[in-house]
Amino acid sequence: MLSRSSLLPWLLATAGLVSAWPQGQEPKPTPPAPAAAPAPAPAIAGKPPAHQLEGVYELRKRMANGQSDAQQIRGYLAITNRHMFLCIAGPGDDPDEPLVRSGVRAWKPDDDLMRCELKLGYYTDSRGDIHVERPGTLEVRRVELAGGRLRVFQDARSYLEFERIE
Repeated sequence: MLSRSSLLPWLLATAGLVSAWPQGQEPKPTPPAPAAAPAPAPAIAGKPPAHQLEGVYELRKRMANGQSDAQQIRGYLAITNRHMFLCIAGPGDDPDEPLVRSGVRAWKPDDDLMRCELKLGYYTDSRGDIHVERPGTLEVRRVELAGGRLRVFQDARSYLEFERIE
């Protein structure tokens, strides 16, 4: 047991240490926890990961038989995991009869080819008559993707070139 005479110096020393520590020194705030990375989108059961062709594209150029088509045509192509949606419009021979083409296709990649099955499609001819394409028609198209540009070939010298916008 400590005597009063030995306890008093010990208490004073302890009180001095305790009282001197907080004076003039603010405790540093605790740094915030690092922000958590956003959670990835939940996987959908049975859905494969996104393919490099998936996206939304705007038509930039049409090549027909090796020549650039100077007409002002506009178009969009949207490619999802299983479907491709195409919508193109341009002037026809008659200014009151534009040429349009629209369609929905189921698609599967095959190296640099795109295998498609027509689900719904239609187009107009130079007289403005509407032609509905036969559902179930199978197509194989060569495709090239480079630097955000996608070319969909009709044949070796004819293609549509799209630029990715989404």
